[in-house]
Amino acid sequence: STVRKISGHGPHPTHTYKYTPTRTHGSQGQANPSSSRPRRAPPPPPNPAHHERRGASHRTPVRARVRDRAMPDEKTHLNPGSNEEKKDIVEPLPKEWTKESLADVTLHNSKLSPPCAKMRAVLSHYKIDFKIVEGPKKDSSYKKIPVLLVNGRQINDSHIMIKNLAPILDGKALSPELLEIEEIFTYGAMLSLERECASSCSDLCGCAGLIGCPLCIPLGCLSCCIPCFFPARISKNNPGLKSVEEYGQILKEKLGDKLFFHGKEAGIVDVSLYGGMLAFHQAKTAALENLLSQGLERWFDDMAVKVSYKIH
Repeated sequence: STVRKISGHGPHPTHTYKYTPTRTHGSQGQANPSSSRPRRAPPPPPNPAHHERRGASHRTPVRARVRDRAMPDEKTHLNPGSNEEKKDIVEPLPKEWTKESLADVTLHNSKLSPPCAKMRAVLSHYKIDFKIVEGPKKDSSYKKIPVLLVNGRQINDSHIMIKNLAPILDGKALSPELLEIEEIFTYGAMLSLERECASSCSDLCGCAGLIGCPLCIPLGCLSCCIPCFFPARISKNNPGLKSVEEYGQILKEKLGDKLFFHGKEAGIVDVSLYGGMLAFHQAKTAALENLLSQGLERWFDDMAVKVSYKIH
């Protein structure tokens, strides 16, 4: 036996360990070589021919293959005749279509989404029978909402929907001025309303009450946290976005002395704008009050009489 002393620091500076070597059966004082673990054999070298037989796709990293499947290229995987956001449909809807021709209509939708609410208001006002499916269209690479299916044709982006439905529902295409008003509201005023609403805890609580239980509970609980990040996210994704007051002034200037944006009678753009404001109105948000206070109150009250659709 061998006794080793190891000095150190602390309350026990010296520790004594006794070491007894392993002995063989035949001789004393020698370690048993059979007790040591044998070394593992090295792996065989790779076979290049094996990889050639498997093909290059088998050597693609798993993460890359999963990413490619999860993120298809929208330009090549959009349904035939469909469109990307802010771009018109590739093939116009048939000119011979009328309101009676719209027999198979489905709206992929979310209850409180302003673009979805405006499309529900338009379809309901023009008495178009349609089916509602909650959430994006599963077999399409376009993952936003709303998505409108009309007689087998897919239309994405609510602004493009209004543009292409106007000749069918109103009997004539939108003028450049009306098209500009619809575009200002869809890509400007509506986003600004969402940003200001998301900045106010009271407005968010109003939206939570409009959703109804049980979804109202998490939104109500998060109403104090959402203003910390969601408004900044909207501003980042939409540089140059104006305030709701500025958009109210722009829309009032476009309205002028007319009763409606279409003139003496309300048209599809009037219904579209009213429908897009409806969720903010029923939630009693200060954001919409700030927009309407720029001189749009009379127009909004007149539209409330003409359009009977409400968010339930």
